Amino acid sequence: MEKLKSEITSVVISDATFKKNSPIIHPTFINYFFGNNGTGKSTIAKTIKSGDGVMFKNGDNLNDYEILLYDQNYIDENIKEHDGLPGVFTVNKKNAEIEKEIASLLESEEQSWEKINEATSSIEALENRQNTLEEQIKSKCWEKTKSIRKQFAKTQNGYRSSKKKFIDEVRRHDAKEHDIKQLDTLYSIAYSKSARQYPLFNEIQSIAVLDNISGSGILSKKIVNSADTDLAVFLKQIGATEWARQGHDQFHERTNGRCPYCSQLLNPDFELEFVRSFDDQYESNRHELNEFLKKYRDSANKLFLSLAQKPDPLYPDINMEGYDDKLRLIKSLITSNIDKIQSKIDEPTRVVVLEKIGPLLDELSHLITKFNKSIIENNEIVTSLNQKREECQQKIFEYLANMLKIDIEEFDSANRDINEEIQRKNKVKQAASDNINGFKKKIRQLNKQTVETETAMNNINLMLKSSGLQGFHLIPKQEMSGTLIRNYEIVRNDSGHVAENLSEGERNFIAFLYFLQQVYGNNSTSEEVKKKIIIIDDPVTSMDSGTMFIIGAEIRKLIEICRNNVDNRDSLASGNLIKQIFIFTHNAFFQRDITSLRTKEYQYVSFYLITKHDNCSEIKLCEKINPNCPTQKLNFNPVTNSYTALWREYKETKSCLSLMNIIRRILEYYFLQICGYTGDDIRRRVLIDHRDEFADKDDSTGQYQLVSSMLAHMSAARFGISDDLLFIDDNLDGNVDQYRKSFKLIFKCMGQEQHFNMMVDEA
Repeated sequence: MEKLKSEITSVVISDATFKKNSPIIHPTFINYFFGNNGTGKSTIAKTIKSGDGVMFKNGDNLNDYEILLYDQNYIDENIKEHDGLPGVFTVNKKNAEIEKEIASLLESEEQSWEKINEATSSIEALENRQNTLEEQIKSKCWEKTKSIRKQFAKTQNGYRSSKKKFIDEVRRHDAKEHDIKQLDTLYSIAYSKSARQYPLFNEIQSIAVLDNISGSGILSKKIVNSADTDLAVFLKQIGATEWARQGHDQFHERTNGRCPYCSQLLNPDFELEFVRSFDDQYESNRHELNEFLKKYRDSANKLFLSLAQKPDPLYPDINMEGYDDKLRLIKSLITSNIDKIQSKIDEPTRVVVLEKIGPLLDELSHLITKFNKSIIENNEIVTSLNQKREECQQKIFEYLANMLKIDIEEFDSANRDINEEIQRKNKVKQAASDNINGFKKKIRQLNKQTVETETAMNNINLMLKSSGLQGFHLIPKQEMSGTLIRNYEIVRNDSGHVAENLSEGERNFIAFLYFLQQVYGNNSTSEEVKKKIIIIDDPVTSMDSGTMFIIGAEIRKLIEICRNNVDNRDSLASGNLIKQIFIFTHNAFFQRDITSLRTKEYQYVSFYLITKHDNCSEIKLCEKINPNCPTQKLNFNPVTNSYTALWREYKETKSCLSLMNIIRRILEYYFLQICGYTGDDIRRRVLIDHRDEFADKDDSTGQYQLVSSMLAHMSAARFGISDDLLFIDDNLDGNVDQYRKSFKLIFKCMGQEQHFNMMVDEA
């Protein structure tokens, strides 16, 4: 369990000998500080009183509290023999009904504060839940979008180092789907350092340009010579008509009248006869065929040159492999078709069919259209680069918003529920705050009607009488205001004159009694009732045991009143007007007296030890781990008696020699002095009557001898431990298992195992 927070939640001490380390304490409701004179107790007390470095709960400040400090300054300022004491205003005890009503209103006010604190704690928990959810959604979205943010890094300028800025920017955009490849293209251009415009590919005007050339019908005709001259008939008979035609066309101008094949002189009229050997239709068809070849070749060359002429520079994102493959295939088909036409020319009677180029050109045209589209997009982006970058960033965040849509919607839904709950809790706080203001108003009215000062004076006189200090008492000073006593005087019982030359103990005791009345009452008729925080600094200086007893009892009562704020079960005092208490002392007897049983109240009680070394003071919170529950902490009192101190040393000692000495002293004190056994009694009961306790153990002989040795070290002639009080500073650790097991066995054999366990726990 954690410590409960009270009115003051933290104190930073940075004055005097605390300057070097400026320790911070987090007090709870009841706080004990023990330290020798000069260690810095008064410095802490004055710091709390001043409010410097002090943090209050609920955002309160020093003005919301009445902090009462009892210390030497308080004594000096108030106990001035001739000046008297200012009257203490308390509710008139005769008006029990009004007092009861005030008490009820104060309780209702406290309950309202509990509602406020509970609502505040709930709001803090809800806000923490909100913060956790926000951190989770930010981390989740950050991690989920990691690859996209990396891929489109330049769109994330300004959002790379802050998850919150990134999420806020995502929220600003509508969730839209986008093609990631298109986004990548847009990004690579818009944010490229080498971005520029590129020329387009030449487009194919007609995919049928080679398949629909006029005159292609000649390819399907058999071209035959129908002339009937002797030469024509002869050439037909030997099947050499076209052969002769080709030879004539190729060589007739260079043979000088000779045959290009046999070199004989030709007849002078050979040329005329040769021409007459071919009819006009044959010649016409041959001419048409040659013209077709020319047109096909020209069209093919024009087309191919256009397609082979690639843009320069080439758009780098285009893969030309498919384009080049298709271009090679088109070139191959064109070449094949030209060869077929040529074979028709060589052999006019042959019928040829050309390969269709259109399908390939159609495929290539689609590819060119795709390439040009990319280039056009690039060119348009380059033309308006800044605009395209904004567009790219916009689309990327729309894409991210779509990616994170479900996650953000789930977070928003949970966040709305939390905000609605926070609003409900704030309404509870406001209603409770309004109630508190109403209670305060009623209390001020009631308090104004019923205050008086006589009761406080009578209480002081009664306590003086009870303490045995009967040589003086308080009376009203002559100055009166209506029915209110404005001041008290300290007078001698025998003479009735103002008491002079009070001893230090008498002055301190009267000052403390007067302080008590101020705790229960007020110094004025002020209508406002503030929450009280009590600080008591070394209250028993120069006092005898009788007055120390009374002061101890009264302080225990104050502690009980403070305790009622968190636990009023079995309370020895009523009310809860003291909201927090701090007690400082250097007196070990007094410390033990006022802390009885408080170490067990871990949640709302704290013990502190103040030490000073090399003029540097330190504060230590006295708590330890519960040996029976390692996750739980316990208080321990830094002041203890000698017997308990021995048990603490027993738990902490690491040396066998030291441990044996401690064991001897514990055995002598408890069994010989307290229980009244003799050494022989103990040895008989442990070593003889309980001999079987050692029989079943593997090391029974060794343990028996060890127990025997421990008992032998006892000396009935030694007087035991004095019951003085010692301060124990707890800094050792370690144990000697075998010695401790054997020591515990002695208590078990003596029927005192419960005492053993109790002392180990207490130590």
